[in-house]
Amino acid sequence: MIYRVIGLMSGSSLDGLDIAFVEFQETAGKWNYTLQHAETITYTKEWSKRLQHAAQLSIYDYYLLHTEYGCWIAEQINKFIDKHQLHHQVQLISSHGHTILHHPEKHITLQIADGASIAANTGINVVSDLRAIDIALHGQGAPIVPMGEQLLFPQYNYLLNIGGIANITINQNNNYKAFDICPANRVLNMLANQKNLEMDTDGLLAAKGKLIQPLLDTLNN
Repeated sequence: MIYRVIGLMSGSSLDGLDIAFVEFQETAGKWNYTLQHAETITYTKEWSKRLQHAAQLSIYDYYLLHTEYGCWIAEQINKFIDKHQLHHQVQLISSHGHTILHHPEKHITLQIADGASIAANTGINVVSDLRAIDIALHGQGAPIVPMGEQLLFPQYNYLLNIGGIANITINQNNNYKAFDICPANRVLNMLANQKNLEMDTDGLLAAKGKLIQPLLDTLNN
């Protein structure tokens, strides 16, 4: 079975909207993938600010933004399809959305980006709100990365994802465990901003730093 999917992601570091067109092939329970096209749509300062402060909006203004952001995402998808001539090839859109609120210990999570608006404006089936069922099942609300790693990279015992928050997937005799470790790019970008930089390109600032052992011990605790 072959699946042709557009995947969407927006991380806490607010760099932009990631769009990827991927072809998955499943044969006798084994999965392979080919990344056909991918790019990042950089957020304008206005979009970055609006998403950053979305949690402080009234419920009315939040849903206005929720719908508007979904329509904006659909617009970017249509441009992506035109650019790469993917018309009538995309079977499914998987939209993670941008996380606004996430408290798994209280069984709540909230991702902005209206899936119905994306579907209506692209004419393609959409899967969205990916965290909710895992939260309802008393999980941490981040099942997508470890599930993908289990299916696509079974040969590895440890997989480290360094995003806004760093997380790890551990495979012990085909028993998978996955969890967040610590802040990562979200904090690094904040520190780079203090130097009037958007990010620490190539880790040049970090390379000049020195380890502060008491601080590391505090973080590890």
